[in-house]
Amino acid sequence: MNTLKKKSEPRSKATSHDVLIAKTLEYFKNQSGRAVKQRRIARVLNIPAAGYVTYRHLLKEMVEQGLIEQCSRNTFRLPARPHQVQGTISFSGKGFAFVSTADNEEIYIAAENVGTAFHHDQVLIERLRRRKGLNPEGRVLQVVQRSTEPLLGTTRRQGAQWFVFTEQPARKVSIIPDRNSNKLQEGQLVELGGILWDRPFQVPLAKIRQILGKLDEPRDDIAIIIKTFRVRQDFPRQVLEQAGQLKVGVRDFEGRLDLTNKVIFTIDPETAMDYDDAVSLEPGGNGNWLLGVHIADVSHFIPADSALDREARRRGTSIYCGPHVIPMLPEQLANHLCSLQPDETRLTYSVLMNVDATGILLNYQITPSFIRSVRRFTYEEVQGILNQKYGSHYKILAAMRGLSTILYQKRVSAGSIDFDLPEPFFRMGEDEVPLEIKPSIRLDSHRLIEEFMLLANRTVAEHIAIKRQRDRLPFIYRLHARPTDQDIEKLYEILKYLGLNYVRPQQFTPAVLQRILNDIRDLPYSNFIERIAVRSMTKALYSSLPLGHFGLAFRHYTHFTSPIRRYPDLLAHRLLRLYSQTGTFEVAPGLRRSVSAIAKSASESEIKAMEIEREYIKIKQIRYLTRQIGKWFSGVISGVTEFGFFVEISQFLVEGLVHIRKLEDDFYVYDADRHCLKGRRWGRVFRLGDVVQVRIAAVSIADRSVDLDWGE
Repeated sequence: MNTLKKKSEPRSKATSHDVLIAKTLEYFKNQSGRAVKQRRIARVLNIPAAGYVTYRHLLKEMVEQGLIEQCSRNTFRLPARPHQVQGTISFSGKGFAFVSTADNEEIYIAAENVGTAFHHDQVLIERLRRRKGLNPEGRVLQVVQRSTEPLLGTTRRQGAQWFVFTEQPARKVSIIPDRNSNKLQEGQLVELGGILWDRPFQVPLAKIRQILGKLDEPRDDIAIIIKTFRVRQDFPRQVLEQAGQLKVGVRDFEGRLDLTNKVIFTIDPETAMDYDDAVSLEPGGNGNWLLGVHIADVSHFIPADSALDREARRRGTSIYCGPHVIPMLPEQLANHLCSLQPDETRLTYSVLMNVDATGILLNYQITPSFIRSVRRFTYEEVQGILNQKYGSHYKILAAMRGLSTILYQKRVSAGSIDFDLPEPFFRMGEDEVPLEIKPSIRLDSHRLIEEFMLLANRTVAEHIAIKRQRDRLPFIYRLHARPTDQDIEKLYEILKYLGLNYVRPQQFTPAVLQRILNDIRDLPYSNFIERIAVRSMTKALYSSLPLGHFGLAFRHYTHFTSPIRRYPDLLAHRLLRLYSQTGTFEVAPGLRRSVSAIAKSASESEIKAMEIEREYIKIKQIRYLTRQIGKWFSGVISGVTEFGFFVEISQFLVEGLVHIRKLEDDFYVYDADRHCLKGRRWGRVFRLGDVVQVRIAAVSIADRSVDLDWGE
């Protein structure tokens, strides 16, 4: 290809070759799929006569690589996209849909062209020549495979026939009579299965897979959520039998450190049902402190690969929906044998840490132990004692607050991020509708326990990853990766349009984000910015590799302190016991693979639990707002789209939509770059972070939506 390169050009042969290919492809992209003769292409690209033969070889090379296709002897074009393509269909609330292909293409499907598809089915579509918007357009030819996701809908009776009106897409489905048909009532939420639908103009047929409950009955909320997410509440008989046989005998205390003479107590939420962590603090001499974190030794009762262990691993985590708990462990373990109840001797795993007056960890001991808690405190009780400077164990609690403050300041100064996002707190009525919703308050007593647990978790992780580094021991860690450059850029872009002109540093660290959070702490939209910051972060996961925790700015971190409700903590205890054995031992060949698999499944279980808990919170928030319709509240614009803007009502921590059709004073245009809606005539702007007044116009439990009116 040297004939295409002038002697004066300093660029390499490969570079010139690649540049010419790029120019050729750019030319073809502007031809709208037309075939073009090779001489015309060469003329447009200014190929010299001496280089024409070489350029013809280049075109043939591009054909061989699949970059272009040859139509006749001397004409070429871009390869035609396949007329038919498969993908996953996703419906909007308005009936139209988009199909995502394997090439990450989004193809628009008009409502009249969706065929017999339901949400998230695998479909075969054909491309259409017309295009109404930015996306290419198509129509569904065939459903290749039905989605395995639950298809939900609400029952209605029309004459003698039962129908279900599905949630997404909104479609009427006729019920095939079966044993569940006799149990149907108007307004029930049901899950459908066995869909039969060959022709779009016919009504689909389906069977009732399960009846979830009634949307107009708040007491059914938790049952509907559990069934929708296919969560198994009841434990298998074998698991319950194994748990029922467990007990503590004299031999269970052998080889354990006796800490029953220490002042040890638990501090938990008032509504806590399991108590798996306790704390102690006493002077250690020379101004140092001996901090004890004592965790229920669940692994002592659950042999690896037993029925109990397999069920706990399958569940992965307990799920908390207000007063309702779907536990990871049977009650015999969670609420009795492993629960650190006052005045009961319990088996524990303790981390005893010698900490100096500046918060530096001098040395530590990780050991099986047994304790006897002297008191069960709630966070509010501890805060009251600290505020009054008087009460049960005041001196120890005051010393704990002092040490936790030092640990907190040391952690933050090292770059750790301290998110302080409130969560909605419900005061529930007898009918399972909240009587009150208010943001949670973070107390000194909360921070006290948080800092002690963080230090214990970090100490355990470093014990394996650093002190036992030469042994290369498999272990389970908590991983939090650095945000992507794209997410960081998006965060700074949003801050800019909020009027906060921060300059992005060359290296984005947790300390940089913490400084931003400190700066905005007293602004009216501080919670909103914190949520934006949280969304910019990657999700924390479990890993078999000690890859660090970005948010906490810890090089090594694990979860050790909640084995009653988290399987990774139980596994950490089991591995610590294995690695504490004296003498030489070999790690089983499959252990490393097993830990990696558990980390993956535990991450998936955690994500699912979070989705369930958020769903419960959202439903209860909307239940509460049904009694607030017509009332005005202050809120912050938390999202802007072409169809309106979302507002978070601060006092309830719930979002609603002000649809653009309700902005009647002007014609508003969406500016995606500036995250705002702007009126063409009067120039009024609605942007992220603006404080606005809104009225609750309507709510929908079925759609999980809140419709808002906007006021001056």
